[in-house]
This record gives sequence, structure tokens and C-alpha cells, in this order.
Amino acid sequence: MAQNKGFSLDFNGFLDLAEDISNISNETLLEVTAKALDESRKLVNIEVGKAMKASQYSFKKGEKYSQGRARKSLIEVAETPIEVSGTEVTAYAGFNLEDAPEVLALAYGTPHLAKDTKLYNAIKVKGRVKKSVNNLQKEIFTEALKEALNK
Repeated sequence: MAQNKGFSLDFNGFLDLAEDISNISNETLLEVTAKALDESRKLVNIEVGKAMKASQYSFKKGEKYSQGRARKSLIEVAETPIEVSGTEVTAYAGFNLEDAPEVLALAYGTPHLAKDTKLYNAIKVKGRVKKSVNNLQKEIFTEALKEALNK
């Protein structure tokens, strides 16, 4: 009966790399995370703004039924500072639902109005928007990791 020895791995270089990564300070990680979330938030807000502009519903104040609350809310949320609490970093993107519930109704659709797919994808960070955010965050973390390991 034949016996399989299985696989073996040499961890010498990998263990050194793991040790270097573990030496990165929490402060550095929080700074990089805050930067990644801030850049992601900017990207998402731009995409939501584009989707609102392309929407069949006019979000400009004074046009049709709009009072301009959605655009105003988008700007206010974009200016909200990033919150760091211990090891948790929070960044808000999009709009405040209390200020502009009509955006959500348009994004999801109603029985009489079709779903606005561009607006939905921008708000839910799906599709192309999600890929862009993932790539942006990956770039920021890769750059920070390379910089930390080269010190």
C-alpha cells in the first residue's frame, strides 16, 4: 500500500514577514484605515452625485417636486468628519435618510415607478462602484504596507 507524505512548506521568509507586519503600530493602522475610508467616501459621494444628476427625478431645488434637500444632505454628509473610537473608524457616505427619503424610494422603485439602477448601485455600493472602492482601498493599504515594511 502506497503512502502519501503530503506537502511541506518552508516558513522561514514568511515568519519574518509576519513579524514585520505585526510590528506596525496601531496608530499607523488607524491612520491608513481613516485615509482609505475618507478616499472611499469621496468616491462614493461622487458616484451618488452623478447618479442623482442622471436620475429621471430632478434633485435641483425649485425644479418639479424637489426642494433640494437630497443634494444639501449629500454635501453635509460629505463634510462630516471621520470618527475614530478605539479601534473602530467610521466614515459616512451618501445622504441622510431623514433629510431625503425620496432618494431611497427612487433607488428601490415603487409600484408605479421603476427602480433607478444607477442610483441603487451608488447608494448600496454595488457593481462598478464597489469594484472602484475595493481597488482604491487595496491600493492605499498596499502602499502603506510597503512603506511600513521598508522602514
